Amino acid sequence: MAEKIVPDWQVFAQEILSESQLDLATQRQRMTERLIGFPPEKFSELHLEEWYRNYWKLVNLSPYINDSPQKIENVCAQISRLVAKENNPVKKQCFALALFLFGRIQEAQALMNQNLWSKNLREDFATFANFYNLVNGGPNLQTRAQIKRNVQITKFLTEKYNYLIKKYQPADLKNSPPVAQEDYQIYFCWFQGEKDLPPLVRCCYNSLKMNCGSYKICFIDEKNYSDYVKLPEHILRKFAEGKITRTHFSDILRINLLEQRGGLWMDSTILVTEPLEKHKNFWQMPYFTQKIYQEKDNNCPYAYNPSYGRWATFLQGAAVLHYPLLAFMKDFFNQYFLEFDEVIDYVLQDFMIDIAYDNIPIVHKDFDALPINNPDTNTLVRYLNAPYAKYPYDKILADTFLHKLNWRVQLDLNNPDTVFAEIQRRYNKN
Repeated sequence: MAEKIVPDWQVFAQEILSESQLDLATQRQRMTERLIGFPPEKFSELHLEEWYRNYWKLVNLSPYINDSPQKIENVCAQISRLVAKENNPVKKQCFALALFLFGRIQEAQALMNQNLWSKNLREDFATFANFYNLVNGGPNLQTRAQIKRNVQITKFLTEKYNYLIKKYQPADLKNSPPVAQEDYQIYFCWFQGEKDLPPLVRCCYNSLKMNCGSYKICFIDEKNYSDYVKLPEHILRKFAEGKITRTHFSDILRINLLEQRGGLWMDSTILVTEPLEKHKNFWQMPYFTQKIYQEKDNNCPYAYNPSYGRWATFLQGAAVLHYPLLAFMKDFFNQYFLEFDEVIDYVLQDFMIDIAYDNIPIVHKDFDALPINNPDTNTLVRYLNAPYAKYPYDKILADTFLHKLNWRVQLDLNNPDTVFAEIQRRYNKN
């Protein structure tokens, strides 16, 4: 049984209720005193900060306790649905505390009696994004507005390109031969060329070279992309005229590359921390992408995007040629830019995938079969300037080997003790 590092659940829950009645300064002082009492070898300063933030969100559930019965019922129903989906009993503890606050004593006790508090509370809370939204009462106003707009865009695009949907609805894999192992390539694109890679992008490229194994890396820039793929003239013309941005041109480029040649597209800001050969079962699937959630859920932190965390356009792979989704998207892009000079939304590619998922059976089937993978892909980027000595770098990497970073983040390049400085020490090799 895992060692418990928090008080008995009944005492702990009562402390939360009691402290929520105190003024803010006193609550923070009490919380600090409790955390200081934990042995230092079990928590770094950053762990305490993460735990405190989520503890505070849990306390913030208390205003709902005296809300209308219907609202309370809705919140508890959300909790129950999330509990039913969650297979990790450790992570269920946060839901148990929430249920206790709402008076669902028997449900809470059933979860609490599992007595599986983690030695590292950061794992329990900081990486469990559903909980963040749950304790804030669901998606905020901005997210709800974005969801509504996304529905409108999806409806418009579905109706406008219904003829393409019908073309690919009967699609299967009969005309999608597998990519030979020796022909499987990894595409890395930086239009400015290898000599002009920013520090973060260079580390990502080096990490890929260090971990690619037998896979060939194809470095694509603005001068050589036409050596690998043929694009329609109207796409090239609008790109030259500046009507299609580099970002959206790279979207078109990756889809055409994968559809015509197969292989794996990785954005230039993905840090690879394990040998890809170790995870080749992913690349052997007809279509592969990073996946955090199995289905649409407006309470998930990615509800603002049509993907809902079910895929990621920055990481896409095809182990077969002419995969139906990629063929559909290729045609979609071609037809769209025949009519329009700008995208209806920055994440147009996500809308295409969402439409295909809802309307093309083979796509729906293959996406549902994709395993959850790289769940903490968006964690490392938040701590690039954090003190490396206080950040559990290698622990975060335990179940995630592909990390989406952002080269536009303002990095503290003069500090040798940051997380990014450690990344440079590991991956800044020529």
